[in-house]
Formats: sequence, structure tokens, C-alpha cells
Amino acid sequence: MRIAAAALALAALLFVPATPARATGNGEWAVTPTPAKNPGPTPRLYFFLDASPGQTIQESVRVTNLGKEPRSFVIYGADAYNTVKDGGFALRTKDRAQVDLGAWVSSVVGNVTVPAGAGADIPFTITVPAQATPGDHVGGVVAMESEPSATADASGATVRIQRAVGARVYLRVAGTVVPGLSVSGLDVDIDSPLLPVPARGDLTYRVANVGNVHLMPAATVRVTGLFGHQITTTGTLPSSDMVPGAEGRFSMRAEGVWPFDVVTTSVVVKADGGVYARRSVRSFVWSWTGVALLVLLVGGVWWSARRRIRSREARPRGLVAAG
Repeated sequence: MRIAAAALALAALLFVPATPARATGNGEWAVTPTPAKNPGPTPRLYFFLDASPGQTIQESVRVTNLGKEPRSFVIYGADAYNTVKDGGFALRTKDRAQVDLGAWVSSVVGNVTVPAGAGADIPFTITVPAQATPGDHVGGVVAMESEPSATADASGATVRIQRAVGARVYLRVAGTVVPGLSVSGLDVDIDSPLLPVPARGDLTYRVANVGNVHLMPAATVRVTGLFGHQITTTGTLPSSDMVPGAEGRFSMRAEGVWPFDVVTTSVVVKADGGVYARRSVRSFVWSWTGVALLVLLVGGVWWSARRRIRSREARPRGLVAAG
């Protein structure tokens, strides 16, 4: 039976003319869903699938060699995750343990060599566990070059790199879906300025997907000072699809804080479907040199007032004895 299954898989491994690279390519090869026999006007760039716990899904992915030489690839399923810094979307490498969708993907075609200017359609199966939780399970089918073709310097050593390209898979398991976002942290660190230089500071906020569906959050960061004066901010905002359970950390720079100020920082994140979260903090800013000058000023006023009061006090005059 295993030999027969392998023969069927190899029979389904078709080579087709190359197509232009899209968002799922690196300019040298691309990985996309195999087009349907009667494709619609818009080609599929990703897999969007629905299933019930315990269900098995049969699909096919196309690996297109856009180069002028044959290329060999390793095919595997991978879990998706978001990087902690800036929340970027990524797929786990082959040497990492796949515990979700990546572990559900299987194909008897683990390695393939694609001729120059051609594409290979590779069948794969997604076996959804009976205990799979409702909501979105996100991953991908990855084509990694069999041998490293690039190098990079790391701490003075040359490291060989195996590049990979994947087609995203969004699988929604039947059941109750609960979208949710959270601003899980907001930290503001503002310098203590020297007069008369305005202060500046750093703010870091964390956005978490606390629901069970993937979301594309958009964040608005607003920073105001005393009497509502605007403080300008520059830095990173969420720009990637966030998978359930993911959290990203984003950093910004605030400019234009007064030497004595009350700074209010507010972060609002939104996503389609009315998903909303907000977090605010208030920070008090003062200049140490300003405080010192204020102390000196108050001390000087007090000393001057004290002298005036003492100068007005009545003092007894000396008596002169009669001769």
C-alpha cells in the first residue's frame, strides 16, 4: 500500500511552465497553491481552508523554478508564528518542532528537483486531529533549497544559509471563534532634560492576539503633553498578520516633551470585525536643573523677604545718662 501511495503521488507530480513570481516568491522560486482546473479571475496566493476535527483534506502546492538552472528542494509543513520584535509573520524552520498545523501536513514527496523555467505540483494532506481546538490554525507548505546557496557573516564566522519560501495555509477548525486583541504592555521612558532643551523619550508597547482567529491589527499611538500640546512620535507599527496566541513588541521615539510636562500616552489597536483594545499611561516629567533653579529662586525670594521683614522690626535705642 505504501508503494502504491508513493506511485500515485509521483504520478500527480506534474511539471508545468513557470509563472511569474508573486508575493510568495523570492525572485528565484515561488510557492503557491496549485491553480484549479477552472480558476477564477484572481489566483490564489494562500490556502484558506475549513475543516472539522478529525477531517482529512487533500491539496496541492506548486513550486516554480524561475531560474535558468534546475533546483532541488525539500518540502515540509511548518507552523506559523510572529516574531517578538515588530510582530513579523514567519514560518518555523525544518529543524524546529512543529506542534500545530505544521505537524498535520504530510506529503510522500519530501524532495523534488524542478527543471529551469518549470513548476512542480506537489500533493499534500492535512490530517486534522480529533481534539483540534476551534478557530484558526496557521502555517505553511515550505520549499527549502536542498543545499545552501548563500552565506552570511556572524560574529566573524561565515555561515551558509539554506533559503526557503512557503505558501501560507489558513485552516479554520469548526467551532466557536472568538477574535480578540490586547495591548498587553505600555512602557514610557522619558529623559530628564537640561533647561532649556526639550525632553525626548522612548516608548514600548506590546500587542497580543488573545483570540482564536488570525488578525491584522492596526495601531494608533497618540502622545500629548500638558494643556494637550502634541508630541511627535516615530517608530514601528503592526503591519503583519498575527496568529492566535502571538505577541509583538513595538518601539517608538517621542520628541517635543516640555522640560516640565504631564505626558499622556495612548495606544489603540483595531482589526476587522470590530475588534478593539486600548491602553493609556500618564508620565510626569521634570528637569533636575529646572528643579534646582526653582529651589534657588524660592530660596532667594524667601531670603530677600526675610531681610525686608527684619529691616522693618523696631529696635530699642541706647539711653544717654544725664550729667
